[in-house]
Amino acid sequence: MYEQNNYNNELPEQPEASTAAPPKKKRHLVIIISLSIIAAVCLTLCIIFIFIYRNRMRTVTASVETYTPEQLAEAVASARSDAREDVLSDIQERLSNGTSVNSLLREYFPDKIVYTDDNRYIFADIHKELKMNQLHGTFEQSDSGEITYLENGQLLSHKGIDVSRYQGSIDFSKVHNSGVEYVMIRCGYRAYGSGLLTADTSFEKNITSALKNELDVGVYFFTQAISAAEAVEEADFVLDMIRPYQIKYPIALDVEEIAGDTYRQQDLSAEELTDIIIAFCERIKEAGYTPLVYGNLKCFAGMIDITRLEPYEKWFAYYSDEPYMPYEFSMWQYTSTGKIDGINGDVDINISFKTWD
Repeated sequence: MYEQNNYNNELPEQPEASTAAPPKKKRHLVIIISLSIIAAVCLTLCIIFIFIYRNRMRTVTASVETYTPEQLAEAVASARSDAREDVLSDIQERLSNGTSVNSLLREYFPDKIVYTDDNRYIFADIHKELKMNQLHGTFEQSDSGEITYLENGQLLSHKGIDVSRYQGSIDFSKVHNSGVEYVMIRCGYRAYGSGLLTADTSFEKNITSALKNELDVGVYFFTQAISAAEAVEEADFVLDMIRPYQIKYPIALDVEEIAGDTYRQQDLSAEELTDIIIAFCERIKEAGYTPLVYGNLKCFAGMIDITRLEPYEKWFAYYSDEPYMPYEFSMWQYTSTGKIDGINGDVDINISFKTWD
């Protein structure tokens, strides 16, 4: 409508005494002439566009056609050979400088979880829909081997240990004075052969002394359940043991394989083991405590279905100067050979990235 109104306004004015419209033939002639001009302009533009396009295509084609099929194949092979030599040279240099094979593979495959199992390298998919590790700060290691985590120079990690009867008699006063904030104490286990539920013989002494020395306390249980019903039985066993005590920190289920021996859980599928973990965690949560799942890289990447454990916090065991774990976790066990004043011999040392009230 906008263009038609402008065209009418340009028509010669009619005599005031007459209200008749311009003759129809004249109006049709003007319209036909205008449309012809427009069509001619459009056709000219199309011809120019086609000419430019064909010239450009000739240029591109000419540049490609300078190679015969044999020459093109030779050029591609040469490029591949150069790239292969670059990669091999990089691998040789890094391995010669002490980089481990695992570390090298993890750099080359950043979208996979790489670990070894039975002398094989496993490349597990990363489930990007899960909560990812948000630890983008720095891990610093002291001369004594103690690791802390900082962001923008601010200390955000909390020092802890986990103990069982294997640590013997512990002086928790010295432990507290050494800067330890919390203790994860083993309360019991299910025997991996007989399946009997067994209390840790040092549990009562350890938890009483730790609480007396103002340390926050959590507990863990080593599972060998082979059904959801047995997992609930394990959870109830733990709840009975901790009932007399004030437990602020999580109740952890220790999920491990037994190296060099047969064990009850060895033939479970990932789905069956995940069912067991969920049954334990739900029973603990119903009782008002925070459930925590303990495992290593193989456990979280290959033994269980990690996608079903999103509601539960993770305790990651990985002995290195930095954790290698794409998923979110709350606690990191970074050594099993730590030294803490008040404990004779080795002890597991952890840092957590939060506290629990």
